Amino acid sequence: MEYFRNRYAHMVQEHHVTRVRSTLEERAQRIAQLKTKKDAQNYVKQVRQAIRKCFAPFPKRTALNARVTGTTSKGHVTVEKIVYESRPNFYVTANLFRPTHINGKHPCALGVCGHSENGKAHANYQGYAYALASKGFIVLIIDPIAQGERKQFFKKDGGAFDNCCNAHNQMGNQMMLIDEFFGTWRVWDGIRGLDYLLSRPDTDKTRVGVTGNSGGGTLTSYISAIEDRITMSAASCYICSIDANVANEEPTDSEQSPPGFLAAGLDHVDLLIAAAPRPTLILGQRHDFFSSRHTEKAAKDLKHIHKLLGTPKTARHFIGDGFHGFQDDARQEMVSWFMKHAKLKGSTRIPKLEPLPDEELYATKKGIIDFKNHVRVFEITKDNADTIAKTRKKLSADNLARKAKQLLQLNKIPAGMPEYRALTQINAHTPYKLRAEVFCIETEPGIQAIVEVYNNGPRKMYPPAGSSNVYVGHISSGDDVLNNTYAKDLLKTNKPLITIDPRGIGQSCSKSCGDIEFFHPYGADYMYASIGEMYKNSYLGQRVFDVLRSLDWLYANGSKNITLHGRGINSITVAFAALIHKNKPKVKLHNYLTSYQSLCDSPQFTWPCSSLLRGVLKHFDLPDVYKALGKRLELSQPWNQFMKNKK
Repeated sequence: MEYFRNRYAHMVQEHHVTRVRSTLEERAQRIAQLKTKKDAQNYVKQVRQAIRKCFAPFPKRTALNARVTGTTSKGHVTVEKIVYESRPNFYVTANLFRPTHINGKHPCALGVCGHSENGKAHANYQGYAYALASKGFIVLIIDPIAQGERKQFFKKDGGAFDNCCNAHNQMGNQMMLIDEFFGTWRVWDGIRGLDYLLSRPDTDKTRVGVTGNSGGGTLTSYISAIEDRITMSAASCYICSIDANVANEEPTDSEQSPPGFLAAGLDHVDLLIAAAPRPTLILGQRHDFFSSRHTEKAAKDLKHIHKLLGTPKTARHFIGDGFHGFQDDARQEMVSWFMKHAKLKGSTRIPKLEPLPDEELYATKKGIIDFKNHVRVFEITKDNADTIAKTRKKLSADNLARKAKQLLQLNKIPAGMPEYRALTQINAHTPYKLRAEVFCIETEPGIQAIVEVYNNGPRKMYPPAGSSNVYVGHISSGDDVLNNTYAKDLLKTNKPLITIDPRGIGQSCSKSCGDIEFFHPYGADYMYASIGEMYKNSYLGQRVFDVLRSLDWLYANGSKNITLHGRGINSITVAFAALIHKNKPKVKLHNYLTSYQSLCDSPQFTWPCSSLLRGVLKHFDLPDVYKALGKRLELSQPWNQFMKNKK
């Protein structure tokens, strides 16, 4: 990009590091102040309640309709191939590993998988299930959504995703619009698997474990916090700290960002603390991208709580010397831990397993769920969105603005002119022989919106008074002025052109997360939106705030009769800013999204998480915003769900 200079490329990254670190330092102080058993009990109760609030509500239990579709065997272990419905017509494929050489009721465990494309068939995952079964456990290991036999996207839907992580984010982003959380879906699949496991006459309901690695370590932690039937757990290669993930520029899956989690002052290990004093094992690897240094800090917190509760031997951690994964040493530790707390005797040494071929573990005929009545995640989301749309009450323009402010977390907008910087030594000479004077509007501590004023006269230390066009570009206002016809045409009018780059756009577009392209499913823009989710402070709302404060600065310096322009992803930002700002500027939107509903109607879309607003469709849609803007609004050249010109 010609104009994409990124003078503030680390601004948003450092802002989030500072914010998250401050939140978790306060949490560390709370932990340090816990001195008695009662203190620990109260803390456990508080975090358990806070965590369950992040995941609520769960659906009602419906018929599992579980059935065994076949069996295979390996040594003294029989593998049953199982299908059940965690929701009506929503199928989960699973394998149940059962020992045949040990009689009576067996301790049992739920196995949850990480991000393996073949799900439960991954060698390490069937390996730990086989190891536990060889020692006397019955183990149910399930395919995650969009993995193994549960693929969700095909050519007819716009194509399959290149990996399951991107598929997870697509489904999670779509769910945001109706105020659902993809992590809740993942946990519910596990809870219903536990229902099946404990319904069997050969399982012992008093000895119940859960274990998994990576994304499965995440789910192990979630299920441990939420499900009271679990009696022991072992989470591998997940528990470290949100601080480490943010500082190390490590984006995580949609299901790994529970709404309100950071707002409640929680960190990873609180998920396991919520299960205290049940036996809990944290597993990590020295060379994991989930920081083992922070894993060890987390383990200290867990052990501190267990010690105060009078059960110091029920918390343990182990750090292997390998890389990310459920490595042999970690699986050995897990099996030994589970045997100890299930009171099983005998050698804890895990057997070596030659993995069974994927096909031998299929619970379906072709290795993919293709039942006629099967519904996929996005189909359920679409149906829910349709139902909401039919029952949603119409809001007046004033009530719509109030609700928008609430959802955008903009109920406390400061009055008056914000502080700003006039960068006298920096200006941009454009191909149009215009100079762009650069101003930084300090919208909040550590954040500046970059405002550029284009002119062909002498240098000015203030924005122009009177009428002006104020433009917020797609992903860079400066690039748009150079390359986009709509923006370039604004230079030809008789009004001054002023551009705004809110946080993460243009001059402050982040160079973090490997500096991959803006719309990458795991790029910086996504990461900051997911952090906003955990604070219940949307990234979209933060950008709207930057535009509102920039408008305050312009009006305070004599600007009048502003026409506010927005293009692409920032057409949404501008629409909300125009709706909320007290001066009610005229607004023109180009390449705008016609409705959020259209993103629920499509299996796939490319509008980023940062353009979405949690729960918006429960209250209104973008056409309602456009209608509320009334005669102030002009619309041109709408974009479809793939950010392409609508036919």
